[in-house]
Amino acid sequence: MTEMSKKETKKFLTQGTFTAKLATVKKDGSPHVVPIWFVLNDDQKNRTREGVVRDIVFTTYDGSLKARNIQRDNRVSICVDDQIPQFSFVTILGIAKIYHHKQYELFKWATKIARRYMGKNNAKVYGRKNSTEGAVLVRVKTTKIIAEKDTAEWE
Repeated sequence: MTEMSKKETKKFLTQGTFTAKLATVKKDGSPHVVPIWFVLNDDQKNRTREGVVRDIVFTTYDGSLKARNIQRDNRVSICVDDQIPQFSFVTILGIAKIYHHKQYELFKWATKIARRYMGKNNAKVYGRKNSTEGAVLVRVKTTKIIAEKDTAEWE
């Protein structure tokens, strides 16, 4: 197992259509884990000095269990992994915040996320679907990253 560099971590998080598994804390203290579509907030102001992006962005609905969990306890964990030997993963610990944006701002982010997972031709359709009434934007500020590659390597 080898630790990924910051550059490798960013590339891993932005390649292809890997979904993230978001873990939130339920009211009874037990974990709630769900797959999510996400993008990195690549705005200049959201980068560290080393160029690493600090924010993970996804949409959900205000009444969803994950949104209710975040509103009560904003600590989250996100894991992105691949299914290709020698296997790699990135785990992000962070603080989530829900934003009730105006529809056009939410549509912008929902379309950006949909472009990644559904392709350019379907991005606007899915962007509209995921920015309807009750949809919210969630930003996760990274507090810690664990990024490993070649986890099944023998030597």
